[in-house]
Amino acid sequence: MGRKCLIAIVLILLLPVAVVAGKKSPWEVELPFNSATIHYTISGIENGSEVKYIRDFGREVATYHTTKTSMMGMTMVNETVEIDTPDWQYQFDLSKGTGTKNVNPQKYMVEEYNKLSEAERKQIEENAEKMGASVADGFGGSVQKNAEKILGYSCDRAEIMGTVAYNIHGTGIPLRVQSSMMGMSMKIEATAVDEGQAAAKFFQLPEGIEPQLDPQSDAMAREIARQTIAMLKDPESAKNMGGAQKMQMPGQQQLAPEEQEQMEQAMEMLKGMFGNPNQQ
Repeated sequence: MGRKCLIAIVLILLLPVAVVAGKKSPWEVELPFNSATIHYTISGIENGSEVKYIRDFGREVATYHTTKTSMMGMTMVNETVEIDTPDWQYQFDLSKGTGTKNVNPQKYMVEEYNKLSEAERKQIEENAEKMGASVADGFGGSVQKNAEKILGYSCDRAEIMGTVAYNIHGTGIPLRVQSSMMGMSMKIEATAVDEGQAAAKFFQLPEGIEPQLDPQSDAMAREIARQTIAMLKDPESAKNMGGAQKMQMPGQQQLAPEEQEQMEQAMEMLKGMFGNPNQQ
């Protein structure tokens, strides 16, 4: 399971932070800045740096990731660019010269949410905090709001499955992530936050790479959005989640490729429920 998926799973624990804040929708995140550039250092199984450019209060985010991974006497260079907009998510591997694009899963979540009645939206808010605690317990995790200040920003702490993430309060913007799973460890830590205007050039797609659309992934995103909203509006959901058995941890059973893809898609869906900065 990839680094991005692990962070997404951690963020599930922040569900009640975003949903129960009385916002117009669970995806309306109040960032402490309109535009920012965040610099990170990365150490562990990967070593290098990452820079995240944010503009329009988080509606657009561009992440530039450059690291080296050493394993079994071999060194691999990882150079990627991810650009998220309200409509699309682009991922480019600059080392391989390849790229993909997918409809932003939150777009489908918003579409499903907008179909709900006021009573159903209220039911989602009532379920959210109860279910957030149940999900945390099911994954063997915990969440603490305003747990620590990092670079002057109050951060929520979420711990799950060997990973601890500190996000700017009420958002999906990490300032520190530490993980240790199956003998592999990684630390991603912000070293500076510049609230100045992020240059437009960083949000342009890399030249010479045509991103490919995966229709199957798009269909899966639609279905997961539908199922997620249906679960959250069900009055019995919180009760059922509370009685659920512990969820399986990584390493207990190897997921088939299709199951792993579905897990990652599900995590992308759920990210938007607890403060991913890509707003609609």
